[in-house]
Amino acid sequence: MNTHFNGKHMLALTLLSLSAAMPAMAQTPADSLKQQGLNDSLDLEGVEVVAQKPVVRMTTDKMSYNVQQDADSKTMTLLDMLRKVPMVNVDGQDNVTVKGSSNFKVYVDGKPNQMFQNNFSQVAKSVPASTVQRIDVITSPGAKYDAEGTTGVLDIKMVHQGGKPNGECDNCYNGNVELTASNHGERANIYVGGQQGKLTYSTMGFFSWQTMDNMKITNTRIQQTTLGESHETNEMEIDEHHPFSMGNITLGYALDSLSTINVNAGISGGNTHHDYDPRNTFAGGPYGGGFSYVNHTSEHNKYLGVNASTDYSRWLNADHTSQLTLSYLFDYNPARNRTRTSYNDVAGVVGLTLSDLYSDSRTWGTSHTGQADLTLDLGKGQTLETGAKFISRRNKSDSRLYDVIDGEDVFNADNSMLYRNLQSIVSGYAQYKLTKEKYNARLGLRYEHTFESVKYAEHSERDFHKDYGNLVPSGSVGYNITPTSNLGLTYTMRISRPGISQLNPYVNRSIPTSLTYGNPSLAVAKSHNVTLAYNFFTPKLMLNASLSHDYVGNEIESYQFIDADNKYNSTYANNGKSRNTYVDAFVRWVATKTSTLMLNGNVSYGDWKAKELGYHNWGWSGSAYVGLEQQLPWKVKGSLGVFAQTRNYNLMGYNSGMQFFNASLTRTFLKDRLEVSARFANPLRSHLVINQYNAGKDFSNLTHISIPLQIVALSVKWNFGNTKKQFAQYNSKINNDFNDAHQNNSVGGGMGM
Repeated sequence: MNTHFNGKHMLALTLLSLSAAMPAMAQTPADSLKQQGLNDSLDLEGVEVVAQKPVVRMTTDKMSYNVQQDADSKTMTLLDMLRKVPMVNVDGQDNVTVKGSSNFKVYVDGKPNQMFQNNFSQVAKSVPASTVQRIDVITSPGAKYDAEGTTGVLDIKMVHQGGKPNGECDNCYNGNVELTASNHGERANIYVGGQQGKLTYSTMGFFSWQTMDNMKITNTRIQQTTLGESHETNEMEIDEHHPFSMGNITLGYALDSLSTINVNAGISGGNTHHDYDPRNTFAGGPYGGGFSYVNHTSEHNKYLGVNASTDYSRWLNADHTSQLTLSYLFDYNPARNRTRTSYNDVAGVVGLTLSDLYSDSRTWGTSHTGQADLTLDLGKGQTLETGAKFISRRNKSDSRLYDVIDGEDVFNADNSMLYRNLQSIVSGYAQYKLTKEKYNARLGLRYEHTFESVKYAEHSERDFHKDYGNLVPSGSVGYNITPTSNLGLTYTMRISRPGISQLNPYVNRSIPTSLTYGNPSLAVAKSHNVTLAYNFFTPKLMLNASLSHDYVGNEIESYQFIDADNKYNSTYANNGKSRNTYVDAFVRWVATKTSTLMLNGNVSYGDWKAKELGYHNWGWSGSAYVGLEQQLPWKVKGSLGVFAQTRNYNLMGYNSGMQFFNASLTRTFLKDRLEVSARFANPLRSHLVINQYNAGKDFSNLTHISIPLQIVALSVKWNFGNTKKQFAQYNSKINNDFNDAHQNNSVGGGMGM
């Protein structure tokens, strides 16, 4: 923290530090200063006080990581940054989990984004961290928000300029242009935001080209067949290319002193391409003395996301504590996957039928969402929130398989599938909040009714319909132990509806020894979570610790088995029961005026069962990120970080652990107009090695993966504009778990360092 003040201003600075940690207290002088838009640089009678913005804000049910306050955001991607976020893990294959589970919902700017949801790891490693304002991990959303996602919501807040649309800043704008080059690709992004009287606006866009060359995968399977034990080994080397682009525009306009309207539109998309020549070796069982062959596979995936939304808000009183909001969201997400497999020399092959294949699978997803929310200030620290929502989803899948005969693609109708999935969700909620002295509480109830049907174009006998309702309770209670520490307890029920890929019964036969398909009979999975959280804050030390337990009684699990034809089947079922106990801790310590240390770690114990299949697995897992931020000579900011993760278990096996090292340097020039950053990751190891193991009653499968992970990157950013003003929207007293408001009625609201 860099400060310039004399003794008579000590009280004002102290109040500024403590105000973020006292959500239920009366307004302090620092609060008044904040409402005047004086956040980072305050002018007290001509004396300047410069304070740090918090990197992390913790509440009982939400954690916010301020990406813009992290020096590594200059050169990292969103995926890299997620490794530093509490309760989030990213393994060596870029799989993202929240509290150890991949069953979470992805939001962008507080709204569901299906394109991000469907391709999250691919998108996250293409999005520059510098375009992200913050990352919210919401483990206990209130009744106001959708119940989907058993471990909560990961909300990606993009950089936008809000504003006070009251004419106090006319023709104000600022922005930046950034270029990054690395040994794994390049990216460019631009941002412009500002205000014209009652109109505020922001627009951003970026393009990235990511490459991952020389990735090696070896898969070994041992299985028991009716003809004895067989061994199968598959070895391949893959080069991956992934272009991705995204654009967004946001507009806000003040209709009058009580009403505003906001409009947002965005488009994003990308594709991945793989060409590889795997060597396949078979021995034993139906394969006799053994043989091997090489085939060529070319795979191309393409996806697109289009979204648009509008919100109308009207304050119902002069104090801006009661509000009516009407919202609409449109989402469109087409995707296409094309795979061509060819076999050249198959002499000596026994027990297998090998033929050239081409598959072309298209999916389209369209959704319309309408929502009305009413917040009423009942007085004496009491708030009532109620509302209704309607979602209409239309999904279509057209999966076509072609036999390649004499160089021609011949349509195979028996192994192709065309179907539509129609889903309508009607929901309503009510939520009561109470804040009194050192205590606060929240009690909510949400009801969601789902109407769903699946129709097959050429197999109407397979059509089916579902009609079901879910009552979803939630609640929390908190106590402020001291002005700088608090304790909170929450209970949340969540649900997980099966996705289109999990329901799709289309059988993927591109690998001659394997079958992959979905299960249209899947039911909604329900999870229950209890969390105890503790927050502590001083000017030099911030600590958050939480203990949580999750239980799912009918979890949707991917499972594998060997069928009567000795083929390896992979599908889904509601056959899982899981219990996961999770301890998470985040510590940030300002050791000196120039050094700050950070620890983000977790330990968990999981137990998974699938009684019908006879599977049972359990184990301990953990991960930790240790970081140092250092102010170096010549105005250089340095950052060092080490990430380590132990073995992670699941129903049928485990994934091995990993280690990751990162270092970065940042320097500004020309009065902060120019920023130059450099990054170096994993200098001692060129490849990251991951082992995956899973086993069933009649098979075991071991996959060995070698991923190039050594990174060298250079980033240059130019800031422009006619003002440095950071426009701030009116800070209402309404709590909104998904918005950047100080949560005055939440446990630990505003906790930060």
